[in-house]
Amino acid sequence: MLKTFALGGVHPAENKLSANAAIEVLDPPKQAFIPLGQNLGAPSKVVVKKAEEVKVGQLLAEASGFISTPIHSPVSGKIFKIDNILNASGYKQQGIIINVEGDEWMEDIDRSEDLVTNTDYSKDEIIDKIKKAGLVGMGG
Repeated sequence: MLKTFALGGVHPAENKLSANAAIEVLDPPKQAFIPLGQNLGAPSKVVVKKAEEVKVGQLLAEASGFISTPIHSPVSGKIFKIDNILNASGYKQQGIIINVEGDEWMEDIDRSEDLVTNTDYSKDEIIDKIKKAGLVGMGG
């Protein structure tokens, strides 16, 4: 049975004992719902338009405040709508809905199996690359 919270949301059973379970490959969804508020900070600012074709890795929204992050497309397809959507907690927030079509990636994304290590970057260059990539959740 799921535990519910007064402000919405659920706490599913832990079921963490999955070490022996096989990894499953899932088919892509028909639509992807991308919330523009990815953290406690300001929602990101949309840089795409309805009906625009997007590729995996393409910038959908740019950071718009002190605590904000750029958001990139996790799928390829066509922007169906930019509107309020339900987030994972069940609250409405601005988001982008993409009709998934194909598997097209941005040309500048290296999808090779090789891990390339470059130790020539300065601390500031590394921080800038992390910010531009939209990585979140590693802070204090």
